[in-house]
Amino acid sequence: MSSADPMEPAAGPAPRPAGGTSPPAGTAAAPASPALATRQLAAGYGDVPVIHGVDLEVRAGQLVAVVGPNGAGKSTLLKAILGLARIMGGQVLADGNEVTGRPLEELVRLGVGYVPQVDDVFDPLKVSENLNMGGYLLGKDERATRMEEVLAIFPALRSRLNRYVGTMSGGERKMTAIARALMMSPRVLILDEPTAGLSAALTEAVLNDQVRTLADHGHAVLLVEQKAQAALRLADVASVLVQGRVAMSAPAAEVLASPQMAEVFLGGRAEQAADAGGQAKVDGQAKVDGQAKVDGP
Repeated sequence: MSSADPMEPAAGPAPRPAGGTSPPAGTAAAPASPALATRQLAAGYGDVPVIHGVDLEVRAGQLVAVVGPNGAGKSTLLKAILGLARIMGGQVLADGNEVTGRPLEELVRLGVGYVPQVDDVFDPLKVSENLNMGGYLLGKDERATRMEEVLAIFPALRSRLNRYVGTMSGGERKMTAIARALMMSPRVLILDEPTAGLSAALTEAVLNDQVRTLADHGHAVLLVEQKAQAALRLADVASVLVQGRVAMSAPAAEVLASPQMAEVFLGGRAEQAADAGGQAKVDGQAKVDGQAKVDGP
């Protein structure tokens, strides 16, 4: 994306669907299950655990960022959710239903979309062909209808439908990758470091104009991002991984302002960050993690 060819801003958030039939008078409505959740998830490779007892939730219309230093287990967490790493304990839930260890193609059918860090588009194909590939399970008419819905979210792609993806900028390519994942109408979208290799300006454009837009349109978005400050400025909730454990889970603004978290990214002691995580608050309630202090995988 060059200054001479800026991305158009996304359209405003679409109206969110009604919540369904109202409960009888005097009856409290049951809280909706998170679109995606992990419960005490432990996973790794072979016999070596990498993540330990990870709890997280992502709800509709919410952007949850997972951040942490290199080697913290962020990628392993995503692979565990997507059935690509060995599960050693715990659960993965989609809309309250257990999907632990389900293969990726099955998760896609269940409404979980995934945009990997690399190999996320087909360079020799046009944008329109990439989108059609994303909706390959749909009938022709349904695919055309869904493409129009996706283009309403990312209108900048409409004028680029006949461009070959291999000739596009990094930001445009990432927009195409996300749009392709949206073709199956996922309720949850999992993004693995979408700004990897992008400049600071393109990073802000991708996170603001693409990732944040997805949540504003009602999707549940789980973002793993190495550029922590940029992600935390836009996220609703953040979880900080340190040596495979959740050191802090709180509103993203609190994580961004935490001096203990700054120490984690500037080489501070992981134990200090984990101790701070024991006092983190989520939705106004103190979250105490008895296993926050980490000893390594």
